[in-house]
Amino acid sequence: MPIRGTGLPSFAMKILSTATTLTSAFKNAGRVREIVSIFARNGFADLMTRMRMQRFMTKRSQESRPVLPIEVRLRICFEELGPTFIKLGQLLASRPDIIPENFITEFEKLQDQVSPVAFPEIRAIVEGELRDTIGNLFATFNDTPLAAASIAQVHRATLKTGEQVAVKVQRPGIERSIQNDISILRGLAVLLERYVPETRIFNPTGLVEEFFRTIIFELDFFIEANNIRRIRHNLAEKTQIAIPATYQSHTSHRVLCLEYFDGVPFSDRVRLAELKMSAADIVEVGADAFFHMVMQDGLFHADLHAGNLIILNDNRLGFIDFGMVGRLSKKTQDSILIIFTSLLDEDFETLAAEYLNICQNRGSTDIQRLQKDLMDNISPYIGMALGDVNVGRVLMRSTSIAARHQLIVPRELMLLFKAMISLETLGKRLDTQFDLLALGNRLARQMLTGRYSKERIVRDLLVVGRDAQRLFEMSPRILTRFLRRWSNNNFAFEHRNRDIELLARSIHALSHAILLTGLVLGSFLIAITIILHPFGPLIADTPLFAIIALGLGVASGLLGLSRLKKAYKG
Repeated sequence: MPIRGTGLPSFAMKILSTATTLTSAFKNAGRVREIVSIFARNGFADLMTRMRMQRFMTKRSQESRPVLPIEVRLRICFEELGPTFIKLGQLLASRPDIIPENFITEFEKLQDQVSPVAFPEIRAIVEGELRDTIGNLFATFNDTPLAAASIAQVHRATLKTGEQVAVKVQRPGIERSIQNDISILRGLAVLLERYVPETRIFNPTGLVEEFFRTIIFELDFFIEANNIRRIRHNLAEKTQIAIPATYQSHTSHRVLCLEYFDGVPFSDRVRLAELKMSAADIVEVGADAFFHMVMQDGLFHADLHAGNLIILNDNRLGFIDFGMVGRLSKKTQDSILIIFTSLLDEDFETLAAEYLNICQNRGSTDIQRLQKDLMDNISPYIGMALGDVNVGRVLMRSTSIAARHQLIVPRELMLLFKAMISLETLGKRLDTQFDLLALGNRLARQMLTGRYSKERIVRDLLVVGRDAQRLFEMSPRILTRFLRRWSNNNFAFEHRNRDIELLARSIHALSHAILLTGLVLGSFLIAITIILHPFGPLIADTPLFAIIALGLGVASGLLGLSRLKKAYKG
């Protein structure tokens, strides 16, 4: 029977599908042989043999090379294997929680510079994606690229309406090449975990999946354009900051058209020194915008190297290349604020508690030992001369400590700290007195003050009220199910319950907790109503009766927690 829409019988489709799979497998086999050979040639032949990959090694690939440290040899392998592995190395450089520091330092040397693609291929991609000729789409289009990287290259052009633009064009075949490499990496990760058990601590399969999720967004320029529009909107009131405009009519999944920025890049230190704008002002403006993105918006530029920052001709600071961005939840933003203030206050107890709050726990974590390790490793840097310490690296080191205590640090936090390392390095290159921690702490305290506005309190109370309502609704059902099971068992307990008296006390405490939950919910709803429709005397712009209702709700909640705690302590 033909398959709808093809006109081919099902057995023919199966043959075609099998042929496609075999073709892909043969292509991948060649790439696997290349990958294995490069690793073997750089001193990893024994590892390839342990992974049962020796059949892909040639005699030439087993020729010895000068002995180098393992991290250097691994970095050389990534560079020889091209874009996918370079990007993988850059991802690993942002994971100090699982990768040793000497490897991170080496992987940070990986450069994303490649030979440019010939212009006829670029023309074909632009015209195919935008469905028109370059002559109809642009008034001018420079065939010499401004920059060429592993995923895309950038050309300067002029729109028919006169705007100067930068056109980012994806390299031909790069998406398929990366997908093939990732499928191979998945297989290699499985073999590593199976035959080289000492690598399991690094979670190779998890790292490959994280890499896949990261790179898949970088390959879609619609996503990058959306990120740019959002950040441009978020920073609209920062008059000294410039974020490029995007041109949707000239943008697709593989082509991105942006406003062209003409100015002095941060990489040109000679021309920067000739500007009227002082180095201290440049750094202050850039750091202020960065922390605004982090602490206020939750969407930040995560690739702040010198080539992505430009001083424009009108003295504004321009950000470009938003292929890598970080996203922070409200919970993570709040934690970052607390991390900054506790670090400057040397409050390591709060710092340890915040890591427990923000991280996923893989096992049992002793908060006292975590606090001591953080203090022992971080406190020596507090108060040092500004040129002798990089706060971003100190924070990165703190994530390694957290990982040793069975905590999984969110990737977004890693991206943030890595961006801070780059920002601080650039800042101190321009202004030796630049103090990122002091600036971040000042902004953090301002943000913390703003978090306790009337609107924020109302929103948080609505969330608490919703959760309390759910608990109030669920508790009777849970109790009913328990009583039904108990009655079905002739009101007898099985020996699995170690302490029947404890259970009885728990039920008694639960009944009180249900009543008190009702009081909490009612008090919070009353408080919200009064805040939204104020009446009576005010204290600090807040109605007195709302404060009383809140106090009653908090007291009821504390009383309920106290009863439950006593019940379980016995």
